Amino acid sequence: MLKPRKCRICKCELSSDNQHQSNIILGSNICMICMKESALRAAKRSNPNRMYVNGRYIKKKHPLFKAGRYNTFNDAAFDGTYKLDHIKEGYVYVITNKAWPEWVKIGMAIDAEDRLNGYQTSSPMRDFILEHSVASNDRRKSEKEAHTRALPLSLDSKGEWFKMSVEQAITILDNLNEQHRTTEEAYTHTPQDNIQGSFF
Repeated sequence: MLKPRKCRICKCELSSDNQHQSNIILGSNICMICMKESALRAAKRSNPNRMYVNGRYIKKKHPLFKAGRYNTFNDAAFDGTYKLDHIKEGYVYVITNKAWPEWVKIGMAIDAEDRLNGYQTSSPMRDFILEHSVASNDRRKSEKEAHTRALPLSLDSKGEWFKMSVEQAITILDNLNEQHRTTEEAYTHTPQDNIQGSFF
């Protein structure tokens, strides 16, 4: 009796139902599902005109777009073709952490989600939350304006951290000078995002 053949990837038993006829003839030990997944992975890897940061696809309209695969935007930036200081576009964001419940951080970054990932790396609890972000044509000017507006409303401040409500901080960002803001939609944290810590 012949030993049943198994897929070399997922180890499922091979039959004419889950294997291409050509693979049966050639004696290839791979099922249709694994073959399809393998082809998709190869297609993604082989497209030299796309940009991926930490496995996430980055659109061509992103200010830091540069074809290739990178772990962070810093890796892309320091790959030799451009410098972060010359890029004016980006985001102004509000980040919170439940360890400091009455405090919010108002900062700026080329990519707010990339900045959040940087904070999560330094936090064993992965408990930073990106509450809100707005796109800006000049992130430095927008951040400075946000800090200027936040100071009189906050009970205390330490650099970019302000003792104020999240709602106040979001209102400040939504009312920044339109001259610096872009038409891109703002990101707003939703209650469903509270489970994000479990994904890191």
